[in-house]
Amino acid sequence: MTEQSSMTLPERINLQTIGLRRSNRLRDLQERTAKKMKKAHVTFGSAVRRTITLWALVCTVTQVRLPDMPSHRVSPDASFYERCINRLDEANELIDGSLNEMNCFAFATKSGSNETYTFRQVQKQPDIEDFITAMEKEIADHEQRGHWTMVKRSSIPSSAKTIKAIWSFKRKRFPDGRLNKHKARLCAHGGMQTWGENYWETYSPVVNMMTVKLLLVIARVHGLHSKSIDFVLAFPQADLDTDIWMELPAGTEPEGVPGGERDYVVKLNKSLYGLKQASFNWFEKLKKALIDRNFTPSVTDPCLYLRKGMAVLTYVDDCIIVGTSKSEINDFVKSLANGSENFKLTDEGSIDKFLGIEITDRPDGSFEMSQPFLISRIVEELGIGLVGEEMQSRDRTPASSIILDKDLDGKPRKHERDWKYRTVVGMMQYLQANTRPDTSMATHQTARFSIDPKLSHEKAVIRIGKYLRGTAERGIIFTPDKTMGLECYVDADFAGGWNQLNPTEADTLFSRTGFVIKYANCPIYWKSKLQTELALSTAEAEYIALSMALREVIPLMTMMEELKDSFPQLFLDKPGFFCKVWEDNQACLAMATSHRFSPRTKHIALKYHHFRSFVERKRIRINYVDTLRQQADIFTKPVRDDLFPKLRFMLMGW
Repeated sequence: MTEQSSMTLPERINLQTIGLRRSNRLRDLQERTAKKMKKAHVTFGSAVRRTITLWALVCTVTQVRLPDMPSHRVSPDASFYERCINRLDEANELIDGSLNEMNCFAFATKSGSNETYTFRQVQKQPDIEDFITAMEKEIADHEQRGHWTMVKRSSIPSSAKTIKAIWSFKRKRFPDGRLNKHKARLCAHGGMQTWGENYWETYSPVVNMMTVKLLLVIARVHGLHSKSIDFVLAFPQADLDTDIWMELPAGTEPEGVPGGERDYVVKLNKSLYGLKQASFNWFEKLKKALIDRNFTPSVTDPCLYLRKGMAVLTYVDDCIIVGTSKSEINDFVKSLANGSENFKLTDEGSIDKFLGIEITDRPDGSFEMSQPFLISRIVEELGIGLVGEEMQSRDRTPASSIILDKDLDGKPRKHERDWKYRTVVGMMQYLQANTRPDTSMATHQTARFSIDPKLSHEKAVIRIGKYLRGTAERGIIFTPDKTMGLECYVDADFAGGWNQLNPTEADTLFSRTGFVIKYANCPIYWKSKLQTELALSTAEAEYIALSMALREVIPLMTMMEELKDSFPQLFLDKPGFFCKVWEDNQACLAMATSHRFSPRTKHIALKYHHFRSFVERKRIRINYVDTLRQQADIFTKPVRDDLFPKLRFMLMGW
């Protein structure tokens, strides 16, 4: 080797093609893929098409369009990005008749029509004056409570970074849809904070809805007094443990210094909404205040606090108080308002509305929980008519007899531009989890395909919407029965998704678990969910479902024991509280109540045997129930049209 060649750099290696030297087939495949990628951008390939695209961009915010250009419906509250993607789609349809060729990810996110606006959007609203009044009130409340101090920008440390202020506006409504008030919320831009520099801990727990419904049922069943309170500007009532400077909010300026918004910033004294640590600081302050008043947090749910004769349930800035003495409840509320913590709160009175759920008393002593306004929003979003219209025979159940699958070769959605699949399914999920368990199974199977929904999934969502449209005013009717304690109905559908049209799809072989937990004949928690492991028999599927249900029952029994210590007069079971479980599979009953293993059951994982000790101590009593009386059947599969109303009546009272 000569001296000159030894000084020469080796030939560069192409890492993408180095592994293809021995395979012409793979090299040809890569070349064909590259050619297809080039063809995919043909929309921008010619001068004519580039001109049309530029015309669409110029016309995004105006009403100008070519004479033959198609017109797509756009919300009057649409943002700049929504209008831009709409015009791009119109131009693309003019070229090739398709709306799916241009995937502009920057414009893909659209906000649902939930009456929530940014500062720029709210300026186009017809009731802008009401929102301005709300802005003035928000600023005044912060300044009166000393949540910040205005300082000159030149006085802050040179190393300090300011964060932005963000406005959020919303029309708040009652559960029946009536306008409550115009709300303006001033938030800090927490995304501009740095961990370890101006925030550390961020976690704060959120109450379990099972706990909420259990406490409401206990209060109704045993005639306890109740009250709801709301903390005004809750997060800013907590102190801030680090220095944070924020820019002045849009639309404001220093008093007496016109145009001086660039010369001043505010130093935050309290935990403003939007800060990373705001929820943590607020929860810790409220927790300390309750512990100082002799409350003890529940082991099962950290948002439940108990003391003798009283229970307090916290949900961010809302509290439910239940107790045996009305005067003690009033004294407790006064102690919060007049204590050293200086809480600012409003007394909402008795519990008739909570988290958008309407609670109505009935003449026979029962009560009903419903969400008619949420159903109206779902129906309006889908555009399927008006609430209360006569229900067609095919819409008398929320799901068809055919189980949904991925439908990879199915037709694309028809109403993709009219409503967002995830938005509607998300509202349906919240509805079914609170007041409409009859739609749980149907909603869950549509939620599985939110990433790439097809026409079949869209039709399934519309069917649920039509079913809700005809039953919009209904919810769960709770008819308390003191003679009935804690019960759980469990069922499973063994490989119910399998069908001959798609026999090789593994996802269709998972069994579905369904269960409902009731106290005093009142449903407080339910679930419809696919199992995470393949069951090899009906008995195994039922046993896995039983184990999944008892994972929720056992902590609930612990909570009931805690409530028993606070309200000893409510429970008469001696020596301890127990749960009665109803199962309709005899083989599952045998596995759950005995230690015998057969060659067909020994493979079942140990994690499904966790409840055996509770069965041995008689804390859990498993009984057989006839299939036609199995209330959990409605959570596992689309039941027959003649059986669905019967199961719904047993579960929901109508």
